[in-house]
Amino acid sequence: MRKKLRAYMDLTLAMFIAGSAVVVSKMMVTSVPVFLATELGILIGLIFLLIVTFVIKKEHHQLDIKTVGVLLGQALAGIVLYRVFIFWGLQLTSAANSGLISSSGPAIVVILAFFLLKETISKNNAIGLALVIVGLLCINLYTYFKEGALDSSVLGNFLILIAVIGEGLFSVLSKIKCIPMSPVYRTTLVAAMAFICLLPFAIHDAWDFPFAKMSLQTILCICYYGVFVSFISYVLWFQGIEKVTASNAAIFTSVVPVSSIILAAILLNEKIQLSHLLGMSLIVCGILIATKKSPVIHTEINCKKIKKIKTKSIEIE
Repeated sequence: MRKKLRAYMDLTLAMFIAGSAVVVSKMMVTSVPVFLATELGILIGLIFLLIVTFVIKKEHHQLDIKTVGVLLGQALAGIVLYRVFIFWGLQLTSAANSGLISSSGPAIVVILAFFLLKETISKNNAIGLALVIVGLLCINLYTYFKEGALDSSVLGNFLILIAVIGEGLFSVLSKIKCIPMSPVYRTTLVAAMAFICLLPFAIHDAWDFPFAKMSLQTILCICYYGVFVSFISYVLWFQGIEKVTASNAAIFTSVVPVSSIILAAILLNEKIQLSHLLGMSLIVCGILIATKKSPVIHTEINCKKIKKIKTKSIEIE
């Protein structure tokens, strides 16, 4: 039970940091091109990862083709595809539409886990997932109808949906059995693969970029993105998902919009609406229900009854 509680805390913190990335990205992308900003964030995180993995821990594994394929899939789906398509989609559609489509994230993970990993959807998971989806809709629908974003680009909405599916695939791929390795080592390999994949596009963005004119705020945002978003959050995620099912882990992705709303209010002075508070309350209830341990009292009672019956039968004999 302690291990699961620790896993839940790791997943919650990982997704809270992921939510903060939305606010930090808004600050970064206004002055730095998308691919360059993403690559710089990954680079800083990768430096820390390489030091921890190969200098401090001195960990090394001989990888097989299956493991390389899974890690590359995570790099492409969870980092490259997700981050790039989110930014592209936001250029074509509203933030309200983006939030509404992103609300389907937990449901997508559960569905993908059901089909790809053959995981069963328990009663607690189903109820918790339903509450989370309703909570996410409460957070997003108010903004959606207030801004009247019904005429937004279909292409932009489709790009956001692809990004959310990519994030879902990242979570599901985390559960595929590979060569045993520490969360830090796995994060290092995934980050390195993503860095290599994005490198040509980042070089293109950096070719004429005036690095000398970067503000202190932008530099701090990139450093935060590198250390916390590209390093700590991924380590916490891999650490937590080792001990829970993908369906349970999916519920924690709903922490992302909650943390982004709270941090946007603090850092960007955005107002928190009543719909946001209602949505966040439902999300917390959904997480608590989905992660509630299944009762085993009846099983224990039945075992005791069986033992009593056996002892009585022995006495009779």
